[in-house]
Amino acid sequence: MGKVQDHKRSAKSKNQVDTTVQKSARADRFEVSGVVTNCLPNTMFRVQVDQSDVAQMVGRTLLGTLVGKMRLFRIRVMPGDLVKGYVSKYDLEKCKITYRSTQKTLQ
Repeated sequence: MGKVQDHKRSAKSKNQVDTTVQKSARADRFEVSGVVTNCLPNTMFRVQVDQSDVAQMVGRTLLGTLVGKMRLFRIRVMPGDLVKGYVSKYDLEKCKITYRSTQKTLQ
């Protein structure tokens, strides 16, 4: 990549704002965060869970899909990206990805 692309990418990472903190008040789902390990067709991903509200979810590999706003604005998710999402209590094998971060740690 050239100097201009690196400069733009670093500027974007400084402006990232996590808006998923306010939306986690629903009782039928819980938040997870992890690392994308594999990209699959049709905007699906394998997500290795690092942090979760439920201790049994840590270490699991989930099938993740993008939320509508991320599809609408064509947010690109690559292997190695840190993501946040939620898992429904009715299906513990799938997650919806709501936030992508290219930084090393998620707060």
